[in-house]
Amino acid sequence: MGSYELSKRINWQTYSNARALKVEEIFQQSLQEALNSALPGQFRVDRHPHEFNDIYSTYPLPQNVLDKIYNVDVKATTVDGKPKYKWGISMDFAIRNLKNGKILFGEIKRKDGWVENTNMQQGRGNAHERSCKYFAPGLMRLLRKTGGLSEEILPFWLVMAGDITRDPRRNREIAYWFQEYTKNYFMWRDINNIGDLLDFFENNLLPYLF
Repeated sequence: MGSYELSKRINWQTYSNARALKVEEIFQQSLQEALNSALPGQFRVDRHPHEFNDIYSTYPLPQNVLDKIYNVDVKATTVDGKPKYKWGISMDFAIRNLKNGKILFGEIKRKDGWVENTNMQQGRGNAHERSCKYFAPGLMRLLRKTGGLSEEILPFWLVMAGDITRDPRRNREIAYWFQEYTKNYFMWRDINNIGDLLDFFENNLLPYLF
């Protein structure tokens, strides 16, 4: 597959210093614009996809477990016919190839970190650790089946932003978790530089969506 040079497809400087936009919005809008320019009509970047909103509430438990817990009728509906109980996971984005059905799901985490002139406690918080649930066998299997991606990579992409991307502790933790799957996480150290994000996506993940 040839290079599409996504970072040159948009005037990404127009997103720089767009303080009114959240990181998730900058990510979705810039990536969608670049893909539209390079591959018109082939990709859609969704925010908060709905595929997995009820995976927990619909998961069957064996009777010997149901007999020992507080149980509810998970098939119950409201007066307008909607499920009364519905819980699962909501990922931050889905990058969809509309022609072949492949999907890359992902999360964007922005948090503080331990950097110059701060102390180690500045990197407290577990937003990055919550992303580890995607390594669980059940979720890994579901994401891989739904996304249809090669087993050469993980079926999800973690994008980190904020000072955590320069934190010496957190960089080591995250690198240790992913190890040989370096294509599956990106430290977006300068969110005003969308070119870095687009180049990383094109060079590491876009090929798996074809």
